[in-house]
Amino acid sequence: MSDVFAAYRENLEKLELEALDEPDRLFAISYLRSHLDLIADEAQETLPLSLKRAVESTFDADNMSKADRAEVLSLIDKLHQLI
Repeated sequence: MSDVFAAYRENLEKLELEALDEPDRLFAISYLRSHLDLIADEAQETLPLSLKRAVESTFDADNMSKADRAEVLSLIDKLHQLI
């Protein structure tokens, strides 16, 4: 998801340079950028939980042991702590 956010931000910067003499367009770009930033912040905060839910839903189908399940969930926590 971060690649999409990065692409949106990059393209908004390009559009901003093209719209320097268009106040309405600049306002719209600024407005959109602020909401994009909010969504990115929310996504970053909810990523560990979303990832946990995604992997937990596959544990049974993959016949993962309790130890392997715990290790995977522990790694998700570790990844989030390293940010």
